[in-house]
Amino acid sequence: MPENKAALLKGFVTLEDPPKHAPTNPAIILIAALAGELKPLTRSWAALESVNGVHGFQHPSNTIFAFHAGMGAGPVTRAFQRAFQVCVPTSVYSVGWAGSLRAETPAGSTFRAEAVLDLATHETFACAPSNWATRGTLLTSRRVETHADKPRLAAGYPSARAVDMEAATLARLATAHNLPFRAVKAISDEVDEPLPDLNLFITPQGQFATVRFIAHVALRPPLWPVLSRFGKNSSLAATNLAETLAAELGIEKPR
Repeated sequence: MPENKAALLKGFVTLEDPPKHAPTNPAIILIAALAGELKPLTRSWAALESVNGVHGFQHPSNTIFAFHAGMGAGPVTRAFQRAFQVCVPTSVYSVGWAGSLRAETPAGSTFRAEAVLDLATHETFACAPSNWATRGTLLTSRRVETHADKPRLAAGYPSARAVDMEAATLARLATAHNLPFRAVKAISDEVDEPLPDLNLFITPQGQFATVRFIAHVALRPPLWPVLSRFGKNSSLAATNLAETLAAELGIEKPR
């Protein structure tokens, strides 16, 4: 096994600290990176106790749970582990924001992937069949890809529509546990959106350093209209993601 793949798998497919009383309720689990990705969907759901930096929400039916813990492989792994403490997962969805790689995947739109490709290991994970149309590949990177990187990725992966930081990890975990996996993403930024390098503001825990970022932006007025557009697009994307997921899962539309 290649060394980098072994490192990614190490500790990812075993459940730490299993609950004293194992849950018996089957449920679909949705895992995002950040709170804003889930807020429109889970606004009326019951909040769970936060454990190990993982925040969770329970749908009133008790058949769907949603979690977020931060960006990258480590946080979503903790979220996956947390799910097993409150339910018996029956399928796994990677949900949240992604960056567009194609003009035909505009900001605010939602995207159901046919497959997920890990840029670090070059593994490809097929998504489970769905009653809804899927299209193209979602790439997973270990970093936020900048607008300067996106043309290279689009050229190198002709079927790729978007790029995120978490889906491949969740696909790997779902596969290891024999669970159906799907990726449903909402586009937060256009392929040519000249955003600053957001990697500079991601903490080791996978959180976004908002205060430090605001201080950085405050001194750079040319970034203000770009970030205003990015904020509006991200909000629209989260709202559309909530409606897409509600339709797919057969639950009430968010209000």
